[in-house]
Amino acid sequence: MSIRRHVAILAVFLLPALLGGCDGFGFHSWHWNQKVTIVVETPTGKRVGQSVQSVSWYESPAWARLGDSGGGFSNDLSGEAVVVELASGKYIFALLKSYDGLASAQVLRPPISRSGNAASLREEIRAQNDHLERLRETRDVPKSAYPVLITFSDLSDPATAQKVDPVNLEAPFGSGYRLVSIKLAISDEAKTEGIVQRVLGPRFFEEWARKREAAFTSSGPFKKLPFAFQLFRNDFITGE
Repeated sequence: MSIRRHVAILAVFLLPALLGGCDGFGFHSWHWNQKVTIVVETPTGKRVGQSVQSVSWYESPAWARLGDSGGGFSNDLSGEAVVVELASGKYIFALLKSYDGLASAQVLRPPISRSGNAASLREEIRAQNDHLERLRETRDVPKSAYPVLITFSDLSDPATAQKVDPVNLEAPFGSGYRLVSIKLAISDEAKTEGIVQRVLGPRFFEEWARKREAAFTSSGPFKKLPFAFQLFRNDFITGE
């Protein structure tokens, strides 16, 4: 049998799977946008910050496993931190850490059953991802699932980053500041871009990297760096 005939026969079997997308080979993917909205009470009224991020989930079949990788689920997040302007020069940033966890764990995804076998667990995760991809709903984020909140005492100096206690905004900002709510929605809105860079400036993260390197050099590899230098650009912007 000629090589050409072999190729023709192979195409007959592969074409339906190719036309049907990767699902025909056991690969699956899901995509949705999630919108995080933060409301803060200030002495001059409520201030609102929002960010829409893109979430992607992927499944590869067991036969695609290579060593310790593949043959399971993975996910990816693309977007930027929520920025809330509280007053002139006063901002809160809700970092991207755990944002995918918000949508996939305590807020919109039911608890995963641990009683079934691996095959039934896969089916459960697929069904939940199908549901999230179609869902259009807004819910309150419980305190246990809050993202990390930070502020800068001086926006021009990355070294002034400090963590903010969500139940005590008065400590860094003064009397009259209170976190009202954090909400999460699956949304048709487009991914938010450019807000973080407009607030912090185009060269902010370059200066941050330079100061982090200087702090690491002066303290040595075995000392814990200050909080400001435990953060990275992808805590604010990722997936570009």
